Amino acid sequence: MNRPAILNTTRMVCGLLLLATLPATSQAQPLDDVTLEYQTDGIVATIRTTSPVRYLRHSPVSSGKTLEIFFERAPGVASDEKWVENETRNSPSSALIPSFSVTARDVSTHPRLLVEFSRDADFSVAPGKDQRSFLITIRPDRSVAAVALPALPTVQALRATIGDTNLAENNKLGFELMTQTRAALAKKDNEAAVSSLNKLLSLPPNDYTEDAQEWVGVARERAGQFDKAKTEYDLYLNLYPKGEGVPRVMQRLAGLSGTASGPGIVEAKEQKREARWSTFGSISGRYYFGTSKIDSTTTFNAAPETQSVAMTDQSMLITTEDVSARYMSDELDGRLVFRGNNTMNFLSNKPSQNRISSLYGEVKGRQQDYQLRVGRQSSTGAGVLGRFDGVYGSYGDAADMRFNGVFGKLADYSDSASPTFYGVSVDSGAYTIYGINQTLDGVLDRRAIGGEWRYFEDQNSVFATVDYDINFKALNAAQVMGSVNAFDATLNFMLDHRKAPSLSIRNALYGATTSSITDLQQYMTTNSLSLHDLALARTATTNTAQVGITKPLSQKWQAGGSVSLSNTTATLASGHTLDPVTNLLVTTCDKTQTLEGCLAANPSRGTEVNVTGQMIGTGLYKQGDIWSFVVNVNTSSNVRGNTFFVTNHMDLPQGWGLDSSVQLYKQTDQYNAVTTRFSPTVRGSYRLREQLTFDADLGLESTKNEGANVTTKTLRFFGSAGLRWDF
Repeated sequence: MNRPAILNTTRMVCGLLLLATLPATSQAQPLDDVTLEYQTDGIVATIRTTSPVRYLRHSPVSSGKTLEIFFERAPGVASDEKWVENETRNSPSSALIPSFSVTARDVSTHPRLLVEFSRDADFSVAPGKDQRSFLITIRPDRSVAAVALPALPTVQALRATIGDTNLAENNKLGFELMTQTRAALAKKDNEAAVSSLNKLLSLPPNDYTEDAQEWVGVARERAGQFDKAKTEYDLYLNLYPKGEGVPRVMQRLAGLSGTASGPGIVEAKEQKREARWSTFGSISGRYYFGTSKIDSTTTFNAAPETQSVAMTDQSMLITTEDVSARYMSDELDGRLVFRGNNTMNFLSNKPSQNRISSLYGEVKGRQQDYQLRVGRQSSTGAGVLGRFDGVYGSYGDAADMRFNGVFGKLADYSDSASPTFYGVSVDSGAYTIYGINQTLDGVLDRRAIGGEWRYFEDQNSVFATVDYDINFKALNAAQVMGSVNAFDATLNFMLDHRKAPSLSIRNALYGATTSSITDLQQYMTTNSLSLHDLALARTATTNTAQVGITKPLSQKWQAGGSVSLSNTTATLASGHTLDPVTNLLVTTCDKTQTLEGCLAANPSRGTEVNVTGQMIGTGLYKQGDIWSFVVNVNTSSNVRGNTFFVTNHMDLPQGWGLDSSVQLYKQTDQYNAVTTRFSPTVRGSYRLREQLTFDADLGLESTKNEGANVTTKTLRFFGSAGLRWDF
């Protein structure tokens, strides 16, 4: 290699190393939603993610003010988007449990969810039933778990209302109806009590509305209308999550668990109640900066020469909005959701952008089993390849039979046109079957059938799925994964077989010189070539097997580890070019490319082995701190790498928090080039009055790449600071 070529190679290596340290411009939000459900053994918080995940372990085991859930992103039918770091969601309000926030941390290295409660909580953690969620069962505070249940309501005295004649009149009517209710309940005339309470609840909100919502559930329960009593209690908990009656309502709900519906009574004609709106969410702004210094030493004829480059590689402000409005009535539970972010780049060579990850309206029936969601939303499975703009609807009870339909257009931020699709699925107990059809510019892109099976009991779960593409007549994906408790330990496993990327006519565009599937199809047809075969030639197959274990060692320590084997098949060279002499199509690629383009053969890396060990300690330095020590070894035919990763989270007095991490990495490739990386970071946060949170982080990354002729050293300083307002 001559000297200019070496220098050009050096510059190229420098650029690639620098680009590898920066976050991708197209990133997705990892967290979809956080919801609460009231059950007999506690309040179940469901944390939903935007793509499949696999639960590994959590710490501490059962109680604390801070909880960390460690997980891996599971292979899905769709191509995985890169996730943005440090995204936060807040829990809905509840008087029975402490409020909490959920933050996604280290999503590109060792993913974990940091759950921070406002006070100590007792909990248990399990994977969700849909491969896209985690379940945290939070036990109600002991101080409010058992309360005295009054036999009759206390009718508060009618208060004077000055300046609002409508409220005064409604309060007067509410007082009269609540007095009638008390008298009816004293006589055990539940029918009359329900009638009076429904009249009261049909009035505009007044001083007696909250009590009436609690006692209409009591009246129905005493009348033997257990299912309707549960509905009324659930409505109370959603409308008044911090109400005085929450402990009583929770206790009554616990008593109703498993009770079949009684014969009921002949009801008075109910009047429709006034609907209620609530709004919540967060708005945050965060500034990111980074500077790098790159020293490249080239050895030529035993004479080293060093070149240095210093630059500002990152300067941008990201504003994130997460706003939800909820509508509650007797018949409907509705939501309006908007989640998006704006990236303002201050570097001239990097564009600014706006991204909307969610923008939808949703309606669920409270008395009938139906759901309708319209707008931009994340996939819930059933063969849908990812985020889309469209409509999803369902009708029926999943425990018996539920029918689902979906149609829309993918919104995956790709450069090519987005495919449109429609699909149907049926849920029956633990089983789901589906069919989906997807087209792109009139060309059949994907046509698949598939099924899912779920097993979920206590802390044990198994999820299996299969996806078969009828168009390609090939198995697109098959997977089984689960978590089982045995021998005082938690075992997790996964077997996965899939096409990479997922089977699609769009795969033919990889390497093509056009982003239009229509133009490519016309060219292929003209030259008697198969678009179908080209897409298959540019699709590999990946097989993965993994098994892991987590075992508590003491009150402060638990150990975990996993072993995974994976193999991705080779792909042959694909594409044709026109021979400049004969003007005939040939399979040898040269600079004269056509629309089909040319892709060189991509050899298999053989069987890749990844071994991970993890030690998690809690309360080692002070109560509530969490330490994680991870060692990872991976080998393949091309690369051998070792990683040591340490993280720590610590709660400090008066709303302060501290996170720190250190990563050590070493890699040797097939050419014996050695790359080492050392990266420490520190992050501080301060929370003010449960609404404002300020945090900042600072870190450095020192990377050294030693090749046969070129040694490159990169020193990068980076940091960020942000403010989040929760409302």
